[in-house]
Amino acid sequence: MINFAALELKVNTKYSFVGIQKEGSKLIFHIPKGFSEDDINTFDKKRDLFFRLYRVLNVFKQICIEKGYLNKNNQANDRDGVLEVDTGSEITSDDDSKNIFYSKLDVLASILDAYDELKILGLVSRLGKSERLDYSKLHRYLNNAVFLNNGAIYIDAMNLSRKEIHFDSTDIVAMYCYILTEIKEQLQQEVNPDIKSLAERFQEKYLGIEASLFNEKYYLRVTNELKDALELIDHYTPIKDSDYWDFYEAIYKFLFGDLDNSLKGEVWGFSNFNTIWESMCLTHVIHSIALNSIFYFDKTFISNSLINKWNDCSKIIDITHIFNINGNNLIPDLVIWSFESEEGEILSLTNREFKKRNYIEYSLTKNDSFNDHGYLTIFDINIKFGGKRISQSRIKGLKITNIDKSLEENLKHCFNDIKINSKQKLPDNYYSYWNVTNINHEELVMMISLNHIFYKALLMKLYDYTNFFEEFICNIFGTDAKINNNIFYWSLFREYSRLREMDEINQLYKEFLDKRNFYFIDIKYSDPQYYENIDKIEEIKNRSIRKQFVYEYILQKHLEKTNNPLKELDIKSEFWLPAYSETQETFIPMPENTKFMNNYIKLTGVNIMAVIDSYLETEEK
Repeated sequence: MINFAALELKVNTKYSFVGIQKEGSKLIFHIPKGFSEDDINTFDKKRDLFFRLYRVLNVFKQICIEKGYLNKNNQANDRDGVLEVDTGSEITSDDDSKNIFYSKLDVLASILDAYDELKILGLVSRLGKSERLDYSKLHRYLNNAVFLNNGAIYIDAMNLSRKEIHFDSTDIVAMYCYILTEIKEQLQQEVNPDIKSLAERFQEKYLGIEASLFNEKYYLRVTNELKDALELIDHYTPIKDSDYWDFYEAIYKFLFGDLDNSLKGEVWGFSNFNTIWESMCLTHVIHSIALNSIFYFDKTFISNSLINKWNDCSKIIDITHIFNINGNNLIPDLVIWSFESEEGEILSLTNREFKKRNYIEYSLTKNDSFNDHGYLTIFDINIKFGGKRISQSRIKGLKITNIDKSLEENLKHCFNDIKINSKQKLPDNYYSYWNVTNINHEELVMMISLNHIFYKALLMKLYDYTNFFEEFICNIFGTDAKINNNIFYWSLFREYSRLREMDEINQLYKEFLDKRNFYFIDIKYSDPQYYENIDKIEEIKNRSIRKQFVYEYILQKHLEKTNNPLKELDIKSEFWLPAYSETQETFIPMPENTKFMNNYIKLTGVNIMAVIDSYLETEEK
């Protein structure tokens, strides 16, 4: 067992091992970069981080097994819980780095691997002799009956099914169920109600109802009482079958597996956490933004199910084949396009958590001050964040139309008041327009929810702004659509003259499109101080900066060669570094004094706890 109170913390700055290392009688918990020892300095925080990382490693192992990377060594189980191997399980992939899972001391596997629900429930329900007599079955027991002188018969017992509690089986099984239940609760896994009932029975009999194995207040007492209970059960169990020994060995390894002081070095964890860090960050991106906004990503340690989803989506542009120089394949970590806020945030990446934290409700009401031939197009909008009303004066002339109605029907049609929240959107046959002056989280969410025509145009892959309006209309109504007899023109832009309106809308769409950038993101498992170190400049140039320039150059030349309308968009680079924050935000601004290449390549902190939670959404329960 691990005593989280006594577990020493260390951030390993020299190499990328994350996990538990044994130095003499001490266990050292090497936590990921981005943390400090002060961030995780309590029993509860160390416990929570350990179990999170345990789950992360299991998710990553499953990906490696799925892809055929994991070479399993033959491991000999010893009674002290040590797996007698020198290293562990090694990962082989195209990556040059050596990746090793260390599992010589895994305090949880002995319990989780022994779990067999059918065996557990079978052991507590057995056939036995019953004092109850079933008179309908007397004829079956005449050969065992005693015949009395008066002609009556006497039957001592019948072999009938019944629930029978055996000290030798039930107590050892119930003890196992208690430990299993405590572990599964920490791993946030469901527990069978029957298993939980057995665990509660054991807890009430041996420990007390309030006792908890992973609570700082009760940890030492519960651990000692479990050891005493195991010794007591083993001493008084008269018959020990193979099932008994299966559960006994699992419990023994769990309780005593860390007492071998001869074991040194890495005993649990992962040798190169940078690989897992990249896998977590990329998985978070795939979960966070529209898949067609992702142009390229390193698929080495991404699950096949996510790769298949991305392969099936309709790509805005296909650049999967362009990163090749002289027969050598280059592999950028991530290439996306997205909006950028005035604060420098990549909006689409943080839009998901913005909606999670902010429940936004839009109330649209007809504006009766605008009345043209009985057709009301302008709406007043009130927006509520989490139930609190906020002013919305910056939006003027919000208009909505229904394309399923003819022009005459639309002119006579009056919309009812509309209420919609940020988790919904207007039906696809409704389109809206208002002047977009600034792109931020709130604006982007509203454009998506209310089907703003600029956002809909992006989904249609209309990137040539010079003839945007006509192309947009033809995509909806067909190539024979006429501007002067079109619902969009009369309902969304009728306050303009036609020629002025077309030129202005095309220009506004260009300005909207220009707010998008291409981003090359390199996921680094490093500290910000590394990039401020003057002595490391040449090393950073050779390892990181030059390849970013090469990536940008290749993309720019490809867009120019193919005369792609997106060739005018800016191309930016970011390095993502692990960081820690107790907030729910994923991206954490670097301190203002942290400058790297005058911000030509931006350093962005990524909250390691946020991407861990996103990664665990793929976990198989």
